[in-house]
Amino acid sequence: MLTFIEMEFLKLKRSKIFLLSLMGAILPPLLMFIAVTSFDEGQTFEALFSNVNMYMSAMFAVLIFAIIISYLFGREYNEHTLKTMLTIPISRGKFILSKYVMFLAWILILTVVTSLSTLAFGFAAGLEGFALKIFVDSFAQLLFANVLLFLTFSPFVFLSLFITNMVPAMVGGAALSLVNLMVYGQSWAPFVPWVCPYLIASGEIAEYGTSVFVSYGIILTTFIIGLAISYIYFTKKDVSL
Repeated sequence: MLTFIEMEFLKLKRSKIFLLSLMGAILPPLLMFIAVTSFDEGQTFEALFSNVNMYMSAMFAVLIFAIIISYLFGREYNEHTLKTMLTIPISRGKFILSKYVMFLAWILILTVVTSLSTLAFGFAAGLEGFALKIFVDSFAQLLFANVLLFLTFSPFVFLSLFITNMVPAMVGGAALSLVNLMVYGQSWAPFVPWVCPYLIASGEIAEYGTSVFVSYGIILTTFIIGLAISYIYFTKKDVSL
């Protein structure tokens, strides 16, 4: 399985999707930098980090993760490499697990890029109130939200295996981003799997009067269902030559 993970990292060196995801990770800090310099908003580092984390976790990450999932799982079908890779003595279960691990590692890279970009744009904008604790706490919050969001994307794995074209995943990710935008602030937001990760990580879930364990349960249930159906489908489906 480690060999598969190493191979995935080697593929990223030549991947335009990886560069696109890095640009997506930088986009929220860039937009907030423009807002700070143009509209005189978020005049402290703490406010900047808070706003970037919200937009990244609740909107941009949803679309980016959908594209990443489709790329990681669908490319083996589109590039006709899956039938060759499955000849290696490794189970299909370990193969799909290696994809999940790669997805998680990719998320970590994007989280680092977003946090460092926010820090750089904050200094470029001349914001005040920087402290190392603010940066560390913000990074931890964003990473926690993204890891929880990672769990909710297992249904997209099944979608990417069932429809290997990237278009459905992109449309689905864009649709979920809009749904999150409409749901955020509503009383039932903690019950939506792709919104509650940010609410939990930021602590805003306490404002909704809903037990945090309910949201954890929804995230875990979404992950288990998506993992189960994607595993069953992948292990049972024959690979066409």
